[in-house]
Amino acid sequence: MTTELDNLHNEADGEKAQNLNSQENTQDSTENQPVENENSTPEESPVNTPSEEAEDYKVESHEEEAEEVENVEEEIPFKNYDDFSVAILIGEAKDLLAKHPARKLREHFNQIRDAVKRKLDEEESMKRDAFLEEGGEAADFHYDNPARREFNAVYNDYRRQIDSFYKEQEKNQQENLKERLQIIDELKALYQEQNTENTNIFSIFRNLKTRWHNAGPVPKAQAGNVFKTYFHHLDNFYEYLDFNKELRELDYAHNLQVRESIIKRAEELVGEENVQKALNELQYLHRLWKEEAVPVAEEMREVTWQKFKDLTHKIHDRKAELGEKIKAEQEENLTKKQAILDEIAVLSQNPEKKSHGEWQSGIKRLNTLRENFLAIGRVPKEYNQKMWDAFKAATRDFNHSKNEFYKSLKSEQQTNLEKKQELLRIAKEHANSTDWNASVQVIKRIQADWKKIGHVPRKFSDSIWKEFKDACNLFFDNYKERGNQVNQAFEENFVKKEALLEEVRNFKTQGNAEADLSAVNDFNVRWNSIGKVPAAKMSINQDFNKAINEIVKSLGLSDNEIQDFKMAALVDQIKSGQDGRLLDDEIRKSRKMIDDLEKEINQLETNVGFFANANADSPLLKDVFKQIEEKRSRLVDTEIRLRKLLQIDFNDEVEENQSNQGEEQSED
Repeated sequence: MTTELDNLHNEADGEKAQNLNSQENTQDSTENQPVENENSTPEESPVNTPSEEAEDYKVESHEEEAEEVENVEEEIPFKNYDDFSVAILIGEAKDLLAKHPARKLREHFNQIRDAVKRKLDEEESMKRDAFLEEGGEAADFHYDNPARREFNAVYNDYRRQIDSFYKEQEKNQQENLKERLQIIDELKALYQEQNTENTNIFSIFRNLKTRWHNAGPVPKAQAGNVFKTYFHHLDNFYEYLDFNKELRELDYAHNLQVRESIIKRAEELVGEENVQKALNELQYLHRLWKEEAVPVAEEMREVTWQKFKDLTHKIHDRKAELGEKIKAEQEENLTKKQAILDEIAVLSQNPEKKSHGEWQSGIKRLNTLRENFLAIGRVPKEYNQKMWDAFKAATRDFNHSKNEFYKSLKSEQQTNLEKKQELLRIAKEHANSTDWNASVQVIKRIQADWKKIGHVPRKFSDSIWKEFKDACNLFFDNYKERGNQVNQAFEENFVKKEALLEEVRNFKTQGNAEADLSAVNDFNVRWNSIGKVPAAKMSINQDFNKAINEIVKSLGLSDNEIQDFKMAALVDQIKSGQDGRLLDDEIRKSRKMIDDLEKEINQLETNVGFFANANADSPLLKDVFKQIEEKRSRLVDTEIRLRKLLQIDFNDEVEENQSNQGEEQSED
């Protein structure tokens, strides 16, 4: 009877080659685990009979063989495509198609296609809603997104490569079918046509077995019949050998040599550092033993088989070592991935407390965590899908919180935009204002308000700020120019006043007090009509007043006449200049003087009470009464002055001027 270990050649897999040296290129993969049974028992008959050998081959399938080879290929890592923009997804699709066979990209392209479709549909829906909100009709809406065309081109290229792959595969399978049918015909002729030399028959037979071993898969519909036919004729060939002792011994010798080569390589694999590589190659050695190393002479069957089987057990003993190592690594990877999931969950917490800057930092951190998560190796199989689902859920929660924040931020920014648009409107209203005192306060206020308002949508940020700044700058440029114009006017006024002051200084009285006073009054009117001078040159006003006082004194007038003249000159100055500020100042000064004089008189009268028993001729008492009399006189004059100031009416002055102008025009 045969053991399970004898039959495991049916499931062994490895690189197809004609000698053992090709094993240097055997791929290392954790996916291709050998399946030998470590508890196998020794066989009673170490070599399969031809019928048993043929029966073993009947269950072999090249489809299974291709699948096992596929498992050895490098796994293409998945990414969280839901988080990528459409442009990045298109780039990912192009990159995958450039670096990997299309036949291995089915799941990747399905995920990318679904993500692209969802994002494009969302964008189109937003465009449609905006179109309808602006008053458009649904039937008139049309949105052509270049990104959709670009992705369709990439996806169609992927489909063309897939179709090309299957067409090429079908073509190769047909060629393989022809090759296998040819091998069957040659094998049948080998034992049916008895004209071949015995020395060549085994060389031809071994070549046929090698060709059959290297022939690729055939169409599934023909695979069953083709393999049954091959093993039928293989069985017949072995029966033919039973009748020819010489040929059988030659075959035994060749097969023994192959077994010894296999055993030697197995001995080397016992010390191989890479356990997975050793296990993968061991599968190939069992396949080679089954296909190239049977049968052998009776006395060598048990010896060689037992030696190979012992080496197999030694290599398999290291399989447990590899399994523990892989398990430990996967458990560690599980811990690392769980830590990343916990950190992603923290990033999504308390979104209402996050600012734009904090969210941007969170996004960068999430991208780093995503890369770290994808870079970590496998986890235990029972947790693989759970961890992937948890990772997608965690990133989805983060993105949901992020999107909610930016939606609220967008609403807030729209409100801020409306506030800034209102400030911009006010700034434009005052940009060309000449009401300097009022407008400068308004401009300063709205500038301060502008700083307090938060961000506006990015597409409006630069433009609205430029408009606002230009409006404010225009006002302040005008304000500055106005100041320059005023300063220039003040300088011109100073030149005029210098000329008038020189004229006053050169004035000669005519001996007619009334005419001279009229001239002095005219000087005052002309002086006041000129306007202000630079602050640094205000002393010219004092020089003018001094010159006028000297003229008035030279006229020999009494103090009362001089006071009346000055009062009349002041009233004329106020009326002619419509100078409300000067009028207010003079009224304020007069009232203050009245209050001060009344207090001083009250104080002096109180002091007189202390002299009740004093002599009336006392010099001190006489001086007090004299001061009281002088202050009362000044109080009366000041009250008269105040009444005259309060009686000034600018409206009457305007009406009088208009009346005079009308009379002059009628005379003309």
